Amino acid sequence: MKKIIYSLLTMFAAMALMISCSEDPAPPVVEIFAEVDQNDSYTVNFNTVSENATSFSWNFGDDETGSGATTSHTYAMSGDYTVTVTAMGDGGEAMNSKSVTIAASVEELLSGGPSAANGKTWVMSTTASPNDGAYSFAGTQYQPAPSGVLEIFGIGAEYDNEFTFKSTGAYSISPKNGNILASVIHAYVSQNIIGEPIWALGLAVEAYTPPSNATFTVKEGDLTVTVRQENPNTQVVGEVEDITFEDVTWIEFSENAYFGIYTYDTKVVIKEISSNRMIVNMLVSTLSPEAYPADFMKPSILYTLSFDAK
Repeated sequence: MKKIIYSLLTMFAAMALMISCSEDPAPPVVEIFAEVDQNDSYTVNFNTVSENATSFSWNFGDDETGSGATTSHTYAMSGDYTVTVTAMGDGGEAMNSKSVTIAASVEELLSGGPSAANGKTWVMSTTASPNDGAYSFAGTQYQPAPSGVLEIFGIGAEYDNEFTFKSTGAYSISPKNGNILASVIHAYVSQNIIGEPIWALGLAVEAYTPPSNATFTVKEGDLTVTVRQENPNTQVVGEVEDITFEDVTWIEFSENAYFGIYTYDTKVVIKEISSNRMIVNMLVSTLSPEAYPADFMKPSILYTLSFDAK
């Protein structure tokens, strides 16, 4: 009888063990899906498809973490990041990873981003791009600008002027010799002109004291400017008109700050920009204040020039 009872107990224990094993929870399974936010190219929205998971832990690849089956994360800088999610459940945990790429914004390319505590400095390039020169607002080139054009005309010292952008929006100008490159008209009217103007370029050297606490703002969209065009070859001056640059990126500076050439309208349109090279359009005033007293501050010609990151 004891043997029968012992056998039954053994059989029930084995059955219980089998039932227990068959009811062990299944381990989690997880996949990651990522999409850059439409309104902010530095923010990525993450979601998961999973089974048998009750909680999620994220590592975004930049020493920041998060939680939740869906989440979003804003990166401070551009770059390639490996994002890892750990899904946890009654059956254990599972991990999955995905690579995401954050493209640099114009602001980051200009300033070096938040990691560049001292900002990023640009200087006018001695090596011209194929399109450097003077243009009409309709895009007709009047005068090409060869490499070292300032040296050719005896004002090469102004290549050393430095323009520094910070991610905070702060901006500074360093005229290394106390002088800067300006439009002839601006230098003449300000009475800060140094030496003889370069009439062939419409440029001059001007004494300059940089403003303190200067700022810059990057803007995008259509830019409309009131101009009075002058053809420097024929010296024919057109009527006042509004010119619209469609779907462009441009920089606006605070009062008395400028970039490249000091003139009256200091908006600068960015044609191309990379981490080490920038090509811009500048709206330059060249009209005589005696002949055009109401309009000499209006842009009259477009200059395309290249700049290098220092």
